[in-house]
Amino acid sequence: QRAGAAVRVVLSAETEAFVPALTFRSLANGDVLMPGDLYGRMGAQDFHSLHAWIRHADGLVVVPATPALIAKAAAGRADEALVRAMLLHAPPAPTVFACARRAAEYRHPLVEQNVQRLRDAGVTFCDAGVPETDASADELGWRLASETVVEAVAESLRQTTVLSGKTVIVTAGPTQEPIDPVRHISNTSSGKTGFALAEAARQRGAEVVLVTGPTHLQAPAGVTCVQVRTALQMRDAVRAHFAVADVVIKSAAVSDFRPASVVADKVKKEDATLSMALERNPDILAELGAIKGKRVLVGFAAETRDLLDNAKQKVSKKALDLIVANDVSDPAMGFASDH
Repeated sequence: QRAGAAVRVVLSAETEAFVPALTFRSLANGDVLMPGDLYGRMGAQDFHSLHAWIRHADGLVVVPATPALIAKAAAGRADEALVRAMLLHAPPAPTVFACARRAAEYRHPLVEQNVQRLRDAGVTFCDAGVPETDASADELGWRLASETVVEAVAESLRQTTVLSGKTVIVTAGPTQEPIDPVRHISNTSSGKTGFALAEAARQRGAEVVLVTGPTHLQAPAGVTCVQVRTALQMRDAVRAHFAVADVVIKSAAVSDFRPASVVADKVKKEDATLSMALERNPDILAELGAIKGKRVLVGFAAETRDLLDNAKQKVSKKALDLIVANDVSDPAMGFASDH
Protein backbone atom coordinates (compact mmCIF):
# COMPACT_ATOMS: atom_id res chain seq x y z
CA GLN A 1 0.00 0.00 0.00
CA ARG A 2 2.85 2.41 0.78
CA ALA A 3 4.20 1.76 -2.73
CA GLY A 4 0.85 2.84 -4.19
CA ALA A 5 -0.79 -0.53 -4.78
CA ALA A 6 -4.39 -1.44 -3.97
CA VAL A 7 -4.01 -4.54 -1.78
CA ARG A 8 -6.64 -7.21 -1.21
CA VAL A 9 -6.13 -10.11 1.14
CA VAL A 10 -7.02 -13.78 0.71
CA LEU A 11 -6.42 -15.64 3.97
CA SER A 12 -5.12 -19.20 4.10
CA ALA A 13 -6.44 -21.58 6.72
CA GLU A 14 -3.00 -21.58 8.35
CA THR A 15 -2.89 -17.79 8.62
CA GLU A 16 -6.44 -17.56 9.98
CA ALA A 17 -5.38 -19.86 12.81
CA PHE A 18 -2.57 -17.46 13.78
CA VAL A 19 -3.89 -13.96 13.04
CA PRO A 20 -7.53 -12.79 13.34
CA ALA A 21 -9.17 -11.76 10.09
CA LEU A 22 -10.11 -8.45 11.71
CA THR A 23 -6.43 -7.45 11.64
CA PHE A 24 -6.29 -7.80 7.86
CA ARG A 25 -9.69 -6.15 7.40
CA SER A 26 -8.38 -3.11 9.25
CA LEU A 27 -5.17 -2.97 7.21
CA ALA A 28 -6.79 -3.64 3.82
CA ASN A 29 -9.94 -1.51 4.26
CA GLY A 30 -12.16 -4.58 4.52
CA ASP A 31 -10.94 -6.25 1.31
CA VAL A 32 -10.43 -9.71 2.80
CA LEU A 33 -11.41 -13.16 1.56
CA MET A 34 -11.72 -15.93 4.14
CA PRO A 35 -10.45 -19.49 3.48
CA GLY A 36 -13.97 -20.86 2.86
CA ASP A 37 -15.50 -17.84 1.12
CA LEU A 38 -15.55 -19.44 -2.32
CA TYR A 39 -17.56 -22.38 -1.04
CA GLY A 40 -21.11 -21.63 0.01
CA ARG A 41 -20.71 -18.68 2.36
CA MET A 42 -22.10 -16.11 -0.08
CA GLY A 43 -24.73 -15.59 -2.72
CA ALA A 44 -24.25 -16.17 -6.44
CA GLN A 45 -23.75 -12.45 -7.17
CA ASP A 46 -20.98 -12.16 -4.57
CA PHE A 47 -19.43 -15.38 -5.85
CA HIS A 48 -19.15 -14.01 -9.41
CA SER A 49 -17.87 -10.64 -8.25
CA LEU A 50 -15.12 -12.35 -6.28
CA HIS A 51 -14.11 -14.37 -9.33
CA ALA A 52 -13.77 -11.10 -11.23
CA TRP A 53 -11.93 -9.58 -8.23
CA ILE A 54 -9.26 -12.29 -8.49
CA ARG A 55 -9.02 -12.52 -12.25
CA HIS A 56 -8.55 -8.77 -12.68
CA ALA A 57 -5.68 -8.57 -10.20
CA ASP A 58 -2.38 -7.38 -11.68
CA GLY A 59 -0.42 -9.76 -9.46
CA LEU A 60 -0.76 -12.30 -6.68
CA VAL A 61 1.77 -12.77 -3.89
CA VAL A 62 1.64 -15.52 -1.26
CA VAL A 63 3.31 -14.47 2.01
CA PRO A 64 4.47 -16.75 3.48
CA ALA A 65 4.31 -19.65 1.04
CA THR A 66 4.49 -22.47 3.58
CA PRO A 67 5.41 -26.03 2.55
CA ALA A 68 1.74 -26.99 3.05
CA LEU A 69 0.51 -24.25 0.69
CA ILE A 70 3.22 -25.08 -1.83
CA ALA A 71 2.10 -28.72 -1.81
CA LYS A 72 -1.56 -27.79 -2.26
CA ALA A 73 -0.78 -25.37 -5.07
CA ALA A 74 1.53 -27.82 -6.86
CA ALA A 75 -1.23 -30.46 -6.75
CA GLY A 76 -3.94 -27.97 -7.75
CA ARG A 77 -5.81 -28.90 -4.58
CA ALA A 78 -8.26 -26.02 -4.35
CA ASP A 79 -9.86 -26.83 -1.01
CA GLU A 80 -9.48 -23.28 0.27
CA ALA A 81 -9.86 -19.80 -1.18
CA LEU A 82 -6.16 -18.99 -1.50
CA VAL A 83 -5.34 -21.96 -3.75
CA ARG A 84 -8.55 -21.42 -5.69
CA ALA A 85 -7.55 -17.78 -6.16
CA MET A 86 -4.18 -18.86 -7.51
CA LEU A 87 -5.83 -21.19 -10.03
CA LEU A 88 -8.23 -18.44 -11.12
CA HIS A 89 -5.45 -15.84 -11.35
CA ALA A 90 -5.15 -15.20 -15.07
CA PRO A 91 -1.74 -15.27 -16.78
CA PRO A 92 0.32 -13.37 -17.79
CA ALA A 93 -0.36 -11.57 -14.50
CA PRO A 94 2.44 -12.83 -12.23
CA THR A 95 2.23 -15.03 -9.14
CA VAL A 96 4.98 -14.67 -6.53
CA PHE A 97 5.57 -17.10 -3.65
CA ALA A 98 7.64 -15.56 -0.83
CA CYS A 99 9.27 -17.86 1.69
CA ALA A 100 12.40 -18.61 3.66
CA ARG A 101 13.98 -20.87 1.06
CA ARG A 102 17.04 -21.59 3.22
CA ALA A 103 15.00 -23.04 6.07
CA ALA A 104 15.33 -26.80 6.44
CA GLU A 105 11.80 -27.73 5.30
CA TYR A 106 12.26 -26.06 1.91
CA ARG A 107 15.40 -28.06 1.20
CA HIS A 108 13.58 -31.38 1.61
CA PRO A 109 13.39 -33.27 -1.75
CA LEU A 110 9.58 -33.45 -1.64
CA VAL A 111 9.23 -29.70 -1.15
CA GLU A 112 11.88 -29.07 -3.83
CA GLN A 113 9.83 -31.17 -6.27
CA ASN A 114 6.72 -29.10 -5.52
CA VAL A 115 8.66 -25.85 -5.91
CA GLN A 116 9.95 -27.00 -9.30
CA ARG A 117 6.43 -27.92 -10.45
CA LEU A 118 5.21 -24.45 -9.58
CA ARG A 119 8.19 -22.83 -11.28
CA ASP A 120 7.44 -24.85 -14.41
CA ALA A 121 3.89 -23.48 -14.21
CA GLY A 122 5.20 -19.89 -14.15
CA VAL A 123 5.29 -19.15 -10.42
CA THR A 124 8.15 -16.90 -9.24
CA PHE A 125 9.79 -17.76 -5.91
CA CYS A 126 11.21 -15.01 -3.73
CA ASP A 127 13.66 -15.93 -0.97
CA ALA A 128 12.95 -13.21 1.59
CA GLY A 129 14.00 -15.24 4.61
CA VAL A 130 15.97 -13.68 7.46
CA PRO A 131 16.96 -16.06 10.31
CA GLU A 132 15.89 -14.90 13.76
CA THR A 133 18.99 -16.57 15.21
CA ASP A 134 22.14 -18.06 13.72
CA ALA A 135 20.88 -21.55 14.54
CA SER A 136 17.43 -21.15 12.96
CA ALA A 137 16.61 -24.23 10.93
CA ASP A 138 12.86 -24.63 11.32
CA GLU A 139 10.66 -22.42 9.15
CA LEU A 140 9.19 -20.77 12.25
CA GLY A 141 12.67 -19.52 13.19
CA TRP A 142 12.72 -17.22 10.17
CA ARG A 143 11.00 -13.96 9.32
CA LEU A 144 10.37 -12.50 5.87
CA ALA A 145 11.87 -9.13 4.87
CA SER A 146 8.93 -7.10 3.57
CA GLU A 147 11.20 -4.88 1.45
CA THR A 148 12.47 -7.94 -0.42
CA VAL A 149 8.94 -9.17 -1.03
CA VAL A 150 7.78 -5.79 -2.34
CA GLU A 151 10.80 -5.57 -4.66
CA ALA A 152 10.08 -9.07 -6.02
CA VAL A 153 6.47 -8.13 -6.74
CA ALA A 154 7.53 -4.84 -8.36
CA GLU A 155 10.08 -6.72 -10.48
CA SER A 156 7.43 -9.19 -11.65
CA LEU A 157 5.07 -6.34 -12.60
CA ARG A 158 7.67 -4.33 -14.47
CA GLN A 159 6.66 -3.44 -18.00
CA THR A 160 8.46 -1.86 -20.92
CA THR A 161 8.59 1.92 -20.51
CA VAL A 162 10.49 4.80 -22.08
CA LEU A 163 13.24 4.15 -19.51
CA SER A 164 13.69 0.47 -20.37
CA GLY A 165 17.28 -0.10 -21.43
CA LYS A 166 18.32 3.45 -20.50
CA THR A 167 21.01 4.33 -17.96
CA VAL A 168 20.06 6.85 -15.28
CA ILE A 169 22.51 8.48 -12.85
CA VAL A 170 20.95 9.80 -9.66
CA THR A 171 22.89 11.73 -7.03
CA ALA A 172 21.56 11.83 -3.48
CA GLY A 173 22.20 13.02 0.04
CA PRO A 174 24.64 15.58 1.41
CA THR A 175 28.36 15.86 0.93
CA GLN A 176 30.77 16.30 3.84
CA GLU A 177 33.85 18.51 3.57
CA PRO A 178 36.37 17.61 6.30
CA ILE A 179 37.92 20.23 8.53
CA ASP A 180 39.94 17.76 10.59
CA PRO A 181 39.52 14.04 11.35
CA VAL A 182 36.38 14.60 13.46
CA ARG A 183 34.70 17.73 12.02
CA HIS A 184 33.21 18.63 8.67
CA ILE A 185 31.03 21.12 6.78
CA SER A 186 27.75 19.62 5.58
CA ASN A 187 23.99 20.18 5.38
CA THR A 188 20.78 18.52 6.53
CA SER A 189 19.92 16.59 3.36
CA SER A 190 18.70 13.06 4.17
CA GLY A 191 18.99 11.53 0.68
CA LYS A 192 15.35 10.37 0.73
CA THR A 193 14.42 12.07 -2.54
CA GLY A 194 17.40 10.71 -4.48
CA PHE A 195 16.89 7.18 -3.18
CA ALA A 196 13.19 7.31 -4.08
CA LEU A 197 14.01 8.55 -7.58
CA ALA A 198 16.57 5.78 -8.03
CA GLU A 199 14.03 3.16 -7.02
CA ALA A 200 11.36 4.62 -9.30
CA ALA A 201 13.73 4.64 -12.28
CA ARG A 202 14.73 1.04 -11.58
CA GLN A 203 11.10 -0.02 -11.40
CA ARG A 204 10.59 1.53 -14.83
CA GLY A 205 13.29 -0.64 -16.34
CA ALA A 206 16.31 1.66 -16.23
CA GLU A 207 19.84 0.71 -15.27
CA VAL A 208 20.44 3.00 -12.33
CA VAL A 209 23.68 4.31 -10.84
CA LEU A 210 23.04 5.93 -7.45
CA VAL A 211 25.89 8.20 -6.33
CA THR A 212 25.22 9.06 -2.71
CA GLY A 213 26.81 11.06 0.04
CA PRO A 214 26.67 9.79 3.64
CA THR A 215 23.15 8.68 4.61
CA HIS A 216 21.52 6.04 6.80
CA LEU A 217 19.37 4.76 3.92
CA GLN A 218 19.56 1.32 2.31
CA ALA A 219 20.11 1.39 -1.43
CA PRO A 220 17.17 0.01 -3.47
CA ALA A 221 17.58 -3.51 -4.80
CA GLY A 222 18.96 -3.75 -8.33
CA VAL A 223 20.65 -0.35 -8.20
CA THR A 224 24.40 0.21 -8.53
CA CYS A 225 25.27 2.28 -5.45
CA VAL A 226 28.45 4.37 -5.33
CA GLN A 227 29.14 5.89 -1.91
CA VAL A 228 31.15 9.09 -1.68
CA ARG A 229 31.84 11.71 0.94
CA THR A 230 33.06 14.96 -0.59
CA ALA A 231 31.93 17.09 -3.51
CA LEU A 232 35.11 16.24 -5.44
CA GLN A 233 34.49 12.51 -4.92
CA MET A 234 30.90 12.93 -6.14
CA ARG A 235 32.13 14.79 -9.19
CA ASP A 236 34.58 11.99 -10.03
CA ALA A 237 31.94 9.27 -9.53
CA VAL A 238 29.39 10.98 -11.78
CA ARG A 239 31.97 11.62 -14.50
CA ALA A 240 33.08 7.97 -14.33
CA HIS A 241 29.58 6.86 -15.42
CA PHE A 242 28.58 9.89 -17.49
CA ALA A 243 29.65 8.47 -20.85
CA VAL A 244 26.98 5.72 -20.73
CA ALA A 245 24.24 7.83 -19.13
CA ASP A 246 21.01 8.80 -20.88
CA VAL A 247 19.58 10.74 -17.94
CA VAL A 248 21.30 12.49 -15.01
CA ILE A 249 19.23 13.57 -12.01
CA LYS A 250 21.28 15.72 -9.62
CA SER A 251 19.24 15.69 -6.43
CA ALA A 252 22.22 15.68 -4.06
CA ALA A 253 22.81 18.69 -1.83
CA VAL A 254 26.44 19.34 -2.71
CA SER A 255 28.45 21.60 -0.41
CA ASP A 256 29.27 24.85 -2.19
CA PHE A 257 32.47 25.36 -0.19
CA ARG A 258 35.21 23.29 1.38
CA PRO A 259 38.03 24.21 3.78
CA ALA A 260 41.09 25.43 1.91
CA SER A 261 43.19 22.98 3.92
CA VAL A 262 42.39 19.94 6.06
CA VAL A 263 44.18 19.59 9.38
CA ALA A 264 45.75 16.17 9.91
CA ASP A 265 44.98 15.99 13.66
CA LYS A 266 41.97 17.04 15.66
CA VAL A 267 42.05 20.77 16.37
CA LYS A 268 41.86 21.42 20.10
CA LYS A 269 39.44 24.16 21.05
CA GLU A 270 42.09 26.11 22.92
CA ASP A 271 44.18 26.17 19.72
CA ALA A 272 41.36 26.88 17.29
CA THR A 273 40.79 30.22 15.59
CA LEU A 274 37.29 31.56 15.00
CA SER A 275 37.69 31.91 11.25
CA MET A 276 38.43 29.47 8.45
CA ALA A 277 39.58 29.94 4.88
CA LEU A 278 37.17 28.34 2.40
CA GLU A 279 37.36 27.68 -1.32
CA ARG A 280 34.58 26.96 -3.81
CA ASN A 281 33.70 23.44 -4.83
CA PRO A 282 33.21 22.85 -8.55
CA ASP A 283 29.68 23.29 -9.86
CA ILE A 284 29.08 19.70 -10.98
CA LEU A 285 25.73 20.48 -12.56
CA ALA A 286 27.05 23.37 -14.65
CA GLU A 287 30.00 21.25 -15.81
CA LEU A 288 27.64 18.48 -16.93
CA GLY A 289 25.39 20.99 -18.68
CA ALA A 290 28.32 22.15 -20.79
CA ILE A 291 28.98 18.63 -22.09
CA LYS A 292 25.57 16.97 -21.82
CA GLY A 293 24.95 16.44 -25.54
CA LYS A 294 21.63 14.62 -26.00
CA ARG A 295 21.42 13.54 -22.39
CA VAL A 296 18.52 14.68 -20.22
CA LEU A 297 19.86 16.71 -17.30
CA VAL A 298 17.69 17.38 -14.26
CA GLY A 299 18.65 19.74 -11.45
CA PHE A 300 17.26 20.64 -8.03
CA ALA A 301 16.86 24.09 -6.53
CA ALA A 302 16.70 24.12 -2.72
CA GLU A 303 15.70 27.68 -1.88
CA THR A 304 14.32 29.65 1.07
CA ARG A 305 13.16 32.70 -0.93
CA ASP A 306 12.48 33.75 -4.54
CA LEU A 307 11.98 30.08 -5.33
CA LEU A 308 10.77 30.24 -8.93
CA ASP A 309 13.05 33.07 -10.02
CA ASN A 310 16.13 31.32 -8.66
CA ALA A 311 15.09 28.01 -10.18
CA LYS A 312 14.52 29.55 -13.62
CA GLN A 313 17.95 31.17 -13.54
CA LYS A 314 19.56 27.79 -12.83
CA VAL A 315 17.78 26.21 -15.79
CA SER A 316 19.33 28.68 -18.23
CA LYS A 317 22.74 29.05 -16.58
CA LYS A 318 23.36 25.32 -16.30
CA ALA A 319 21.67 24.14 -19.54
CA LEU A 320 19.09 21.99 -17.72
CA ASP A 321 16.12 20.25 -19.28
CA LEU A 322 14.16 20.29 -16.03
CA ILE A 323 14.52 21.59 -12.50
CA VAL A 324 12.72 20.66 -9.29
CA ALA A 325 12.10 23.78 -7.22
CA ASN A 326 11.98 22.90 -3.53
CA ASP A 327 11.06 25.42 -0.84
CA VAL A 328 13.21 24.07 1.99
CA SER A 329 11.94 26.75 4.38
CA ASP A 330 8.72 24.70 4.62
CA PRO A 331 9.37 21.90 7.15
CA ALA A 332 6.60 19.83 5.57
CA MET A 333 8.58 19.41 2.35
CA GLY A 334 12.10 20.55 3.07
CA PHE A 335 15.12 18.49 4.04
CA ALA A 336 14.41 15.08 5.63
CA SER A 337 10.69 15.28 4.83
CA ASP A 338 8.87 12.31 3.29
CA HIS A 339 7.00 14.72 0.97
